[in-house]
Amino acid sequence: MQDINFKLIIAMARTYNTLFSEIEKNVQSFGLNTSEFGVLEMLFHKGEQPVQKVAEKILVTSGTITYIIDKLQKKELVIRRRCEEDKRIFYVALTPNGEKFIAEIFPQHKKFLEQLLGGMEDTFKGEMVNDLITMQRTFNIKKD
Repeated sequence: MQDINFKLIIAMARTYNTLFSEIEKNVQSFGLNTSEFGVLEMLFHKGEQPVQKVAEKILVTSGTITYIIDKLQKKELVIRRRCEEDKRIFYVALTPNGEKFIAEIFPQHKKFLEQLLGGMEDTFKGEMVNDLITMQRTFNIKKD
């Protein structure tokens, strides 16, 4: 079927839009946007991180991560510090307020995701994860 590639892209895009629209609403109920939540969640699970690594993991640019961290600092949820060994590198970490905040909201978000995706069997979800990882690895994209 020649149109299967188009159908796949459209189905994935619609699924992504629907899923992330719901996730965004949930995260906004905590007074955050999805990027801010992503930073807090990463720091909650991984601890202090270099700013650039956070940007890579939550899929934003270095300019955008600076803006996000500035916003989180104003909310007193994170701190930024310069690396002692390499002054070009900055680290970001949760403040005690940030640790308390994400520890309170993350279980609520996890429960929301369980409800949102609860109609699918775990076996199906696992297969889908594996299929999507395989799909990503098979893309034939040349990098300059």
